[in-house]
Amino acid sequence: MMSTLRAHSWVLGLATVVLVLAFWQVMPQFGYIDRLMVPPAGDAILHFFYEWADPHFYVDLASTLMRIIGGFLLAAAIGIPAGLAMGYWTLGFRMFSLTIDVIRPLPSTALVPIAALIFGIGNGMHIFIIVLATTVPILLATIDGVHGVDPLLIDSARTLGQSTSRIFRTVLLPAAMPRIATGLRVAIAIALIVGISSEMMMSADGLGRRVVYAQRMLHIPDLYAGVLTLAILGFCLNRAFLFAEGKVIGWHRGATKSDAPSNP
Repeated sequence: MMSTLRAHSWVLGLATVVLVLAFWQVMPQFGYIDRLMVPPAGDAILHFFYEWADPHFYVDLASTLMRIIGGFLLAAAIGIPAGLAMGYWTLGFRMFSLTIDVIRPLPSTALVPIAALIFGIGNGMHIFIIVLATTVPILLATIDGVHGVDPLLIDSARTLGQSTSRIFRTVLLPAAMPRIATGLRVAIAIALIVGISSEMMMSADGLGRRVVYAQRMLHIPDLYAGVLTLAILGFCLNRAFLFAEGKVIGWHRGATKSDAPSNP
């Protein structure tokens, strides 16, 4: 029985979700929670499906996805090369480490008013905020990955007369990729959080604006349906990233498993 559950661990996860939804359904329905403020799960799920019949929903979904994915990809295009350079050249790391330490704890949403003054409340403002929030974890993960590369690999490449750019492509990047992937996975979650938060604060469209509008108009089931939509969107983005990660660095997982000691 236990071996079957281990082989199909998704069954346990699905059972947990069903239990949470059942608890959510029962508590308001029998008066343990104010039904006006927390509608039963069935009402929220019903309004969730109503959303997909609304043509404006797809416009908001497309806007949010474009901002999240665009900002994430731009942050990766900045953070990975900069991280490789800062991890390889100690002087570069020393020059910018203090700047990174100052920027890292700064709440990105605190810059929304400034970004709105510069870019307006369109896509540029949201993408700018997402890039600011996601570049740092990608950058730090890349630096950490480069620092974890065996110096013998770099010295061997130099001995063979490889250029610096080729060392970056053939030695540093592949060796640091597992840690870079970890930073990217963290960054995609941050991109979703920051992107939705900036839409809630100041936006003319997007899923975040839909949630705030439902809250202001006291459309309570729509509010919970919107939050449910965001949860599913985050789940799908994470799964899509894990799928892409498996295609790109699946070799690393296989090597890690083969190197792991077997239990007696």
